[in-house]
Amino acid sequence: MMFPKDRTIYANLNTSFTSFEALLADLKARRLTGYVELTFAGYTGTLLVSEGEIVNACEEAATGRITGAPAVRAICARAAEKDGIVNVFSAFPDVVLLLHRLMDSRPLYKDLTSAFTSLDRLIAKLRTDGLTGYVEVQVSDGMGAGVIYLSAGEPVESVLSTQSEFVAGQEALNAIVQMVGATGGSFNVFVEAESAPGASASRPAAPGSAQESHREALLAFWDEVLAGVEAVADGLSRPGRFSLAFKEVLVSRAVTYPFLDPFAAEFEYTGSHIEFDGPLPDDFSKALGDCLSDTVSKLAFQLKRSDLEQRVRARLEGLSEKHAPVVDRFGLRDDFIELVA
Repeated sequence: MMFPKDRTIYANLNTSFTSFEALLADLKARRLTGYVELTFAGYTGTLLVSEGEIVNACEEAATGRITGAPAVRAICARAAEKDGIVNVFSAFPDVVLLLHRLMDSRPLYKDLTSAFTSLDRLIAKLRTDGLTGYVEVQVSDGMGAGVIYLSAGEPVESVLSTQSEFVAGQEALNAIVQMVGATGGSFNVFVEAESAPGASASRPAAPGSAQESHREALLAFWDEVLAGVEAVADGLSRPGRFSLAFKEVLVSRAVTYPFLDPFAAEFEYTGSHIEFDGPLPDDFSKALGDCLSDTVSKLAFQLKRSDLEQRVRARLEGLSEKHAPVVDRFGLRDDFIELVA
């Protein structure tokens, strides 16, 4: 599986002279979003990282392919061996989220060839079907290999590796289509597995759950919290600044809280109001508390306003008392206090 590369953080580190544990600690401190690639002859291990935390992994070797927690353990163990190479790349949060979702994809079509299926028509069909997955492409005569990633049928990222270069984005997609059209190629199509590793922990609660039975009260509380933070942040900068930062955090946190995934379109905050499609997950409030804390920290750094947290505290003062029944019932007081800690 080929991964898009945004920016190289560390290149060609030799495991003989690199503490893998210390490297991961450094990436956690940096809150890196991207991935760590470990290679030996005939072996590739990749750790997906979101905000410094390992969220998934893939190990590919002669013995086969494994993902998830077993892959994390195997990669960390292999990194203790000598003469391996480690590369670290940053990536956009939405790309990491999509890769996380696709780590355990299942094959839909195997060994299609351009002699019977044009790549253009294949992509058009996948777009019509609204598929979330990826297309592996092998260009004939060993001229190159590429991957086209799709979300809800739309190509959102592409990568192409040839003997002379590695390209990504729209340039890669255009080149893949052009090369296959000129010399031919073969394709494998993979689709998102029905349940991703760890997804059960954040699966939506049943309609009869305690959270859902107090839906209106919970949403009213978080509406006021979000609107309060938004008013402070936008007042110190410009309208829309909070919304942009909040959406960026939602994307990065969606690996932990899948219902925040923008591709799923379950959660939306617009016009100082939350819209949520479906029953409230059990960790709904924790997710919003984590996201708001990250957003306030992010904005304080971006705006160079060390007083932002203090201003937010002042704006939100009294809200926990105003909404005391729901705050106390679901133990939100501590999370609320830590919102801007």
